[in-house]
Amino acid sequence: MKKKGRINFSTLVHRRLSEIILLESKDPRFKKVTISRVEAAPNMSSARVYVSIFPSTGNQKLVDLLNKAAGFFSIQLGKVIKTRNTPKLTFIYDVGFDHSDKIEILLQSIIPNNSYNSQKSELDNNSKALE
Repeated sequence: MKKKGRINFSTLVHRRLSEIILLESKDPRFKKVTISRVEAAPNMSSARVYVSIFPSTGNQKLVDLLNKAAGFFSIQLGKVIKTRNTPKLTFIYDVGFDHSDKIEILLQSIIPNNSYNSQKSELDNNSKALE
């Protein structure tokens, strides 16, 4: 399959799987899960689902629970997307957000508090102006 088709498929899986986790799963612990990205295999037989969890305590246990429930999510996904095969889902903890938090803490400790907050608010204002 072409790369564009795989990207569209990954986006579709991302959206539908987010809805399934929030609306159809019975486990209240899954409400802390956010899907950050989905990478589908070229033949769309499997997909890696990267998740972030807030708060991040007990993240590996929750990822293990997601992997145990992957069959349920795959069945529910198959009902929503109309493809010949439903991808086998593998959930992986996305450490990117934790890494960003560590960088943020380091920057706050290095840069004086007042100048850091003014620079951050200036960046926020600039990004709002671009929108």
